[in-house]
Amino acid sequence: MNQQEVRSCRPFLLMEGGPLYHLEKRVGLIREHAPLTIRRAALSVVITWLPLLILSAIQGRAAGHNVTMPFLRDFSAYTRFLLAIPLLLVAEVVLGPRIAEAAEHFIRSGVVGESDYQKFDSYIDAGLRSRDSVLAEAVIAVIAYVGTMISSGATVVHVSTWRTNQIGSFSSHTWAGWWLLLVCVPLLQFLVLRWLWRLFLWFQFLNRVSKLDMHLYPTHPDESGGLGFVGEAQRFFGSLLFSYSVGAVGVLANMIVYDQTPLKNFASAIATYVVVALLIILGPLVIFTGRLLKTKRKGLHQYGALATTYTGSFQRKWIGNQNPEHEPLLGTGDIQSLADLGNSYGFIEKMGLLPLDLRTVLHLILASLLPMTPLLLTVMPLKDIVKLLVKALL
Repeated sequence: MNQQEVRSCRPFLLMEGGPLYHLEKRVGLIREHAPLTIRRAALSVVITWLPLLILSAIQGRAAGHNVTMPFLRDFSAYTRFLLAIPLLLVAEVVLGPRIAEAAEHFIRSGVVGESDYQKFDSYIDAGLRSRDSVLAEAVIAVIAYVGTMISSGATVVHVSTWRTNQIGSFSSHTWAGWWLLLVCVPLLQFLVLRWLWRLFLWFQFLNRVSKLDMHLYPTHPDESGGLGFVGEAQRFFGSLLFSYSVGAVGVLANMIVYDQTPLKNFASAIATYVVVALLIILGPLVIFTGRLLKTKRKGLHQYGALATTYTGSFQRKWIGNQNPEHEPLLGTGDIQSLADLGNSYGFIEKMGLLPLDLRTVLHLILASLLPMTPLLLTVMPLKDIVKLLVKALL
């Protein structure tokens, strides 16, 4: 198999497959090379938020004062079904091409050599077969429903709402509450769990590739031996974290406004969420640590030996006056070569043990926390928040 054949082989399109994807394609929600994201996002609103509005309105719980928290004053209804679900669908358009490009770059960059092309192709095929697994999505759907039933009371504030009828110690679901329980929340959880499945398939692919005879170079300017593009691809998972945080912020807002829970009580939970999110997105990159460490150590030894030889020759020629041809110091390339050698050694010393940089970490943290900033309005006036942001920028 030659290189040209591999470069035109099946792309690693993790987002363009699976039973739900093929169903959407069959009914016209997805066309060839055209995901129609806006149409799909709009449809998600039509089958989640809109029925909740209609059903709650029929029972007099959409607005007014019949209940403490009517539907139109439920923050989580907006953030989860008007924002989070559509954003999870939009994230497919953002992430899908980046993952495919990163997978292809293993070949284009020469990290994976010609002798491993066939194995590389088999890894892509295995990943896409798993992507299309009916069993996998069926299990995800079951987990989504079971998880919804188990956690159905976890996000309910302790006041009368549009979703439940409270009679003494007994509570029952309203019509809108049943639609929420049977359709809306399972759909949201299904999309989140399917994203986790895709993330697993991506890391499974990376793990398989990491066992190939990769061509890594300690002096590569990305300071990751030539694997910096992998960390760059991970940065786009920030769109996924942003979507999830948007959905969660409405739930927290309800608890703050209706249950009078202080924002500071959620500080540890939010911090834990950010740490766990980073571990999920970036933690599996440790599969490359062994190879990068070996490449770095080998590079330090090799370039250290080269530096000793060269600097010894430089010392004897220009300091020890062993310059038989009496070459003038001015204009010689020896000094520039010495500087270049030092720069190369410096690149090796700065080489990281994970294929990512600080910007990727900060990007993911910001994507996780940015949707949380409106919660500050519960403890600070808007003008003070603006002043704080301006100070942070300056």
